[in-house]
Amino acid sequence: MTPVTRCGRSMMMLIGTICIGSGVTSFHMGSIGIGIRRRTATAPATAPAPAPAPALLMAKKPPSSFDLGALEAFEKELDAITPPLPTITTKDKLRSNTSENNHHSGDSGDVHSLSDNVDVDVRTYVVPKKLHLKRIDAVVSALEPELSRSHCGALVTDGMVSIISEAEHNKETQTAQVIVRKSHKVEAGTTLVIRHPPEERPTELVPQKLPLDILFEDEHMIVLNKAAGMVVHPAAGNWDGTVVNALAYYLMHESPFGRGEFIEEDGTVADVDDGTDGEQVSFRPGIVHRLDKGTTGILVVAKTRQALSALSDAFASRTVKKTYVALTIGNPGKRVVIDKPIGRHPIHRQRMRVVPDPHQKDSSRMTPDDRRMLKSISAKSASQAGRRALSFVDTMAFDGKLSVVQVRIETGRTHQIRVHLQDRHTPIYGDEVYGLSDWNKRLSKTRGVARPLLHAHRLELVHPILAGQKMVFLAPMAKDMAETADTIWPQGREERPDLFYGHGKQQQVDTNKPQQ
Repeated sequence: MTPVTRCGRSMMMLIGTICIGSGVTSFHMGSIGIGIRRRTATAPATAPAPAPAPALLMAKKPPSSFDLGALEAFEKELDAITPPLPTITTKDKLRSNTSENNHHSGDSGDVHSLSDNVDVDVRTYVVPKKLHLKRIDAVVSALEPELSRSHCGALVTDGMVSIISEAEHNKETQTAQVIVRKSHKVEAGTTLVIRHPPEERPTELVPQKLPLDILFEDEHMIVLNKAAGMVVHPAAGNWDGTVVNALAYYLMHESPFGRGEFIEEDGTVADVDDGTDGEQVSFRPGIVHRLDKGTTGILVVAKTRQALSALSDAFASRTVKKTYVALTIGNPGKRVVIDKPIGRHPIHRQRMRVVPDPHQKDSSRMTPDDRRMLKSISAKSASQAGRRALSFVDTMAFDGKLSVVQVRIETGRTHQIRVHLQDRHTPIYGDEVYGLSDWNKRLSKTRGVARPLLHAHRLELVHPILAGQKMVFLAPMAKDMAETADTIWPQGREERPDLFYGHGKQQQVDTNKPQQ
């Protein structure tokens, strides 16, 4: 308890008078008892007489002087009997949780951090109308879809979820009521406060023997066909089981071309900078670009600082050509060019969106609740303003409901293909963030697939060290995606066998000498 709070509380323990409406409630709290009485004022029939001083009902005579020791002892007794509920003061500084590496995403409400303690992850959401009177565990699950329903229920029963009613919003000090019943119903407009227990962060990378589909490797770089469900590098929520964990083991024990400059003999990451931004590479050695957890396909990883610098420059200058295959709901069309900027969503902080055209009415497709909340944001951040994103989409097959499409991207914005296809009203099949829930449930029920059916199929680049050596890598679709594509495009295996058959490690290298 802070000194200010203790002093104010101690004064109330001694004696106080509170005016409530037209009545007066007087109370005295001593170290051994509490007295309280309410006197209701009535209108006098004649001229009002001077009001008598409010009477006090007390357990014992008030002390003539303060006994701070006795008061502190009494406070401890009170705390032991009724622990204080957490309070949130509107003057507290709210820090927007906008880190791109933070994987907590919500489907509604502005997400803020309410604590400057980096070890405690506290976020608030405003419950939207579509979740009105839903169970609190279901609301938490809807707001943080990356968490399982059982995990959300455990947060509730563990006392990690509190609510602030709409009526409390205009008060100087807002009391957050802790809810421990999963069946508790919450109303729209209620502020939900979710506290996530601190996660233990490892101090070093742990090599793990995990399967890798290697398309190409030399002493400078390694090219993989990433599996679905595998995160590229360790981060919050995924400290192991990543591509980097698997690579650390492979390079240390199995690589015929050496472990490179980033991995030491014992599997730890060398204490060197990555050559691009000065940051340490302890959890992302050699990573040049990323694929989402659910996305499969070609991933390039550098093994030396020189290769990392060259590859990073190639991606930044857009000389690397990237082609993807996606299964979509609906038909995006033939030879479609999508040139729309992408930025961070101002309401759903962990999602991206096509930045709306200010000259086009309702181009943002926001709900009225989202628009009202957006007005409370005083200024756009650079990530919200958006950056140019250019995609070329071509439908290869359409069965009347679903399509197999090829997408070539000139830029590499976060979630670019997923956001552009959603904006075209043809979202990726299985995309739990940007897709259609009814279709996703159908895919999960009929085929057991619960991921966006998106695949990085082709990548073209110039070798980072061997100047002028052009390299083209191809990777076939994963089995779950290929089998789903068969139902949409029965002739696909004959017309485009490169999409379906990989024959293990498939790569094409242009060995022509560079032009003089």
